[in-house]
Amino acid sequence: MPEQEKTEAALARMSRMFRRSSRNESESSEAAEMRANRRIRRAASEGGGRSNPSVGFATARPRDPLYYWRQNNMPFQFDDPAQMQKMRAYCRLVYASHPIVGSCVDIYSKYPLLGMKMSCKDERLTEFYKQHFLEEDGLNYNKFMVDMGREYWTVGEAWPLGTFNEALGVWDDEELLNPDDVEVQPSPFLRDPRFLIRLPNEMRELIRTRQPAWEYAKLMEAYPELTYYADDNALMPVSNVLLRQLKFEADTFNRRGVPLLYRAMRSLMQEEMLNAAVDSIADRLYTPLILAKLGASASDLGTQVPWIPTQDDLADFEEAVDTALAGDFRIIMSHFGVQMEAVLGKEDMPDLSGEFERIEGRILQTFGLSKTMLAGASSGETYAADALNRDLVTQMLTNYQQLLHRHYRQRALVVAEAQEHFDYEERGGKRYVKMEEIFEVDEETGEERIVEQPKLLIPDLQFRTMSLQDEAAQTEFFEALREAGVPISMRTRLHNVPIDFDDEIEKARDEAVDLAVAEQETRKATYVALRDKGLPIPMDLRADFEPRALPESQDPMQMQADGLRVPMLGLDPTGSQPTLAPTMQDLATTPADGGVVEPGSVPEPVDADQGGSRPDESDEQRESMPKQSSAHPPVTGTEVTELFQNAERMRHLANIHRPRTKVAPKPQLEEGEDESAIAVPEAVQRLQPVGLYGGPRHVGMRRHVTEDEINKGLQV
Repeated sequence: MPEQEKTEAALARMSRMFRRSSRNESESSEAAEMRANRRIRRAASEGGGRSNPSVGFATARPRDPLYYWRQNNMPFQFDDPAQMQKMRAYCRLVYASHPIVGSCVDIYSKYPLLGMKMSCKDERLTEFYKQHFLEEDGLNYNKFMVDMGREYWTVGEAWPLGTFNEALGVWDDEELLNPDDVEVQPSPFLRDPRFLIRLPNEMRELIRTRQPAWEYAKLMEAYPELTYYADDNALMPVSNVLLRQLKFEADTFNRRGVPLLYRAMRSLMQEEMLNAAVDSIADRLYTPLILAKLGASASDLGTQVPWIPTQDDLADFEEAVDTALAGDFRIIMSHFGVQMEAVLGKEDMPDLSGEFERIEGRILQTFGLSKTMLAGASSGETYAADALNRDLVTQMLTNYQQLLHRHYRQRALVVAEAQEHFDYEERGGKRYVKMEEIFEVDEETGEERIVEQPKLLIPDLQFRTMSLQDEAAQTEFFEALREAGVPISMRTRLHNVPIDFDDEIEKARDEAVDLAVAEQETRKATYVALRDKGLPIPMDLRADFEPRALPESQDPMQMQADGLRVPMLGLDPTGSQPTLAPTMQDLATTPADGGVVEPGSVPEPVDADQGGSRPDESDEQRESMPKQSSAHPPVTGTEVTELFQNAERMRHLANIHRPRTKVAPKPQLEEGEDESAIAVPEAVQRLQPVGLYGGPRHVGMRRHVTEDEINKGLQV
């Protein structure tokens, strides 16, 4: 028997050792340390006077700053795509459900867009880009930038993807991609990283099933390279010109944006726990747990036998209680032997307003806001404490405006190069293109050189100044500077005022004309009324409205006697006088054979120093005449639509210097054929963006346009 007990004890020790070793392999070092601490303290509390058994020790947590985040399942590894997806999903939920977070994100998304307008030295370009970017028929940036801002402030990054029409030289559409479908790959040789995306589910399903057949045929005819990216895990490269990343740089060394709401993550979790506590207490108050005791002791009855209810008595009493709780008028009548009391639900609702206000202040501080800035200062509070918060908010919103401006500028420069919207300077009434120098490296030979190319001209996108100070004080400051002699224009002083300066000038001119006409009509009506009634007429009215005899030199009868014909109004034909000398523009646009100018051909202007026919007007008389620009076509009613006709030459240059890369569609596998047997095109292997997501090919082609070609009258 002793031998058997020793054997069983040895087996038990070996089993415990085996379990301990396997557990140590699976658990972390922190958990092992906590387990050892508990075992030591438990042994100390039970171990024969070695420690005071009445003292309990709490389990100490390891001194690891990241332990709290791990134990509470809060994502904190920004380079882990799975954790980032979880974080973005939680931020979207918080924006949709939390009133304070949703309002702050909406303010940061919409407030910086106030006063958005465009300005340029060429009004035709301003109108063209305004229609293309701001109007509803175009890209509708008034709405798209709000959506992009909501994505930026909620999940930390926005991915706008544009679709460029090379035939027209404009953007067809711009949409936002889900950050979960985008991957960023840094390159050691490129300044910008590579962007890889997953095809939409609908397009992947179309390529797999090839149904409907006509849609699949159209897709393969236009974009055959998409067949190589139909798998669920396949990533397709996209040009950085089409896809751009707007990220909130909370981590300098992370290639992805970090949500701003991550700063309020712990506060939001604490708020959820407080809400859960309030819900639990309210649930107990609303539906308390009632303890009912049915029966009586012998002393209560005054007898020697107690009353113990049977199962039927308990069932009848339970039915009566259920009926009373379900009814509007609740009453239970019993002659004796019933005691009822609430076990749960006795406590009062605690006042947690202080805790909620603390958390609310921390959430507002995430956006740089405070209660005083939003609701005003209460008694005993001042705005001095919010001066730093105000400057912080101003800086954040201003930086966001600059981010939007850079995005618009990148989109507009692509259109400007396709349409040949080149910058110019005016000299002697003519426009000459501005050139700029760029550094380039030949891809084939590696030769480094500096070349000149025309500088692009686009309207400047302007926003309202993000100043949270009193605008009335700022306006008074501008007016004081104006009175002191500082040259501040009216447009600058009206920048934050909802007034269109050009419209107001036109309205003021029309009003001045109407007032002048009405004043003269009043004076004429006064003259007629005084004359009809025989009353005295003032001399100024007589001088303006009384008929006067013409001098002898202007007498029509005398002019006919001298042999000069007097023109008869309404009888003589009207029209252009053929005897007028042609202008320089007429001579420049008329072919030598007198025929019709071919569309698209631009004749060279006639130089006065090189001879040729000259009109009789002298140079002094022609000085004040309107001059035609050498770089812009004449202004017509269709001036905006004519700008679309300038993309042909850039397409021609792109076809010469950057031909389109063609990729054959992926062949369909036969039964039993291996995937590795299919030859993958070189462009797909090199992760080169081609086809639909290859980007506009005309970008950079303006370096092949010479300055002389533009200055000879080619359209900008």
